[in-house]
Amino acid sequence: MTTGKQAHLESARSNKTELLAILDGMGYCLDWKQEPTEWSARETVYHILDTPPGGVNSLVRGILSGQVKEYDLWSDLTNMTPERAGYDMDEITADIEAFFQDLDDALAGSSDEDLETKTVMMHQKSRGIDETRTLKAILERTLDGHMRDHLIQLRVLRETLGI
Repeated sequence: MTTGKQAHLESARSNKTELLAILDGMGYCLDWKQEPTEWSARETVYHILDTPPGGVNSLVRGILSGQVKEYDLWSDLTNMTPERAGYDMDEITADIEAFFQDLDDALAGSSDEDLETKTVMMHQKSRGIDETRTLKAILERTLDGHMRDHLIQLRVLRETLGI
C-alpha cells in the first residue's frame, strides 16, 4: 500500500518528469506568448518553482523543521527576475532539477504523521484569506492541483506552437 508520503514523492517525481518532457525542444520559444496577457513557458516554469515565495520545497523543509509557522502566498506572479529572463534551457533545466531534488529530499525526511499533524498559517494575500493548512493539504494543492494545472497550460502552449 502506498503511504501518503510515498504518494507525494511519486507525484513530485511525475510532475518533474512531465515538466521536463513538455519543455523538451522548446528552448527557442521559451518567451513566446500567443497574447500579451498570457504567460510564456519561462514565466510559467518560474511561477511553478517559486510559488509560494522560495518554492514549496523550502516551505516543506521549513514546516518539517519547525522554523516556518506561517507564510504568505500571492496568486498570479511569474516570479521572473532579470537573471532568469536570460537563462537558456540548460539553466532552466538545472533549476527544475534542483527544485525537485530539494523537494524530494525534504519529503524523504518526513513521515505520514508529519503530513497529517504539521500545520502552518497561510496568508493568501491576493484574495485576503488566512487559513491553517496541514502539510498534506499544501502538498495536495501544490502537487496535484497547482502544478498539474500549469502542466496542462504548458502542454497547450506546446501544442499551439506545433511542437
